[in-house]
Amino acid sequence: MKINLLVIGAVITCFPTTILYAQSVTIQYGTVQHVQTISKGAKHAGGALAGGVIGALVGPRRHRGIRALAGAGIGAAVQGSATDGTQQQYTVSLVNGGTTIINTELQDIRTGDCVSIEQGSYANIRRISSVHCETTTQTPQHHKSSSSDCDKVKHDLTNAETDEAITLAAKKVRILCED
Repeated sequence: MKINLLVIGAVITCFPTTILYAQSVTIQYGTVQHVQTISKGAKHAGGALAGGVIGALVGPRRHRGIRALAGAGIGAAVQGSATDGTQQQYTVSLVNGGTTIINTELQDIRTGDCVSIEQGSYANIRRISSVHCETTTQTPQHHKSSSSDCDKVKHDLTNAETDEAITLAAKKVRILCED
């Protein structure tokens, strides 16, 4: 019995496993009632920390402190320019009743637009046909599919570890999550 368990354990650890991402996404339709630009708060610290660590790790041991300081400055600047410090806050009157607020960097949605609010592990808002805001309609399969795809690529972006993976995932988010 011990040998069988040992063999099973060895087989399990020898083969790579892929964890599939499966998350249900709730979709609600509504009309944008109010748009406001708000401050995201200081996000430079994360870039400074990452830049400082990278700066300290690359190159020879000599001048490691200077490289860490330079890396921190560059990381903060990149993070600050990437996040710009503001985002849009959309107040949406939902077709099925109620109101919801969603914050995003997406800036091309206007007051009066019919939108889809998608909530899975991540939130998303996208402009859709006004037909969905005129009456309560059944959620079309292509909306469900698009919403799930968007949630998955946002998950991939969150878990990306290399510059190449981050760039690719960010492109996918722009393609699959925006209208």
